[in-house]
Amino acid sequence: MITDINFHSRIGSVMQRQNLNDYWLEYFTYQRTTPDLHEITETELLIEMENAMQQQSPFLDSQQAISRILTKLGSKHNFHRQFTEAFPNYNSGPILGMQLYRIISEHELYWVYTPTQHADHLFPHATYFIPRGNPAYERTFG
Repeated sequence: MITDINFHSRIGSVMQRQNLNDYWLEYFTYQRTTPDLHEITETELLIEMENAMQQQSPFLDSQQAISRILTKLGSKHNFHRQFTEAFPNYNSGPILGMQLYRIISEHELYWVYTPTQHADHLFPHATYFIPRGNPAYERTFG
């Protein structure tokens, strides 16, 4: 499940579409119409999440994870061509960001979401972490 820094969840452990912004339609279209591509990125995102969980303080920067995945898929797969042909008006980065959000929201552990805004970036991106050792976190989710 995903919570904010105060350990409250807007969407809960099951993503209710009525609680999501309209732009999520792009992700659900990607999921429904290109299951092969969706499965490839699902596998890669799960690997990123598992790698993050191996850290003493689990932390996952969505932008860095998605960049690694797109670079990896660019060197050994025709993902970019297939994605662009299927969705000429979509950007793969935000779609994979929504897919990562969905994966983490369905995870059995509680992850804290925080938007990160860097001075050079037009849009914020998400970071997720598990604040192990935080007394408030342990009391709430222990």
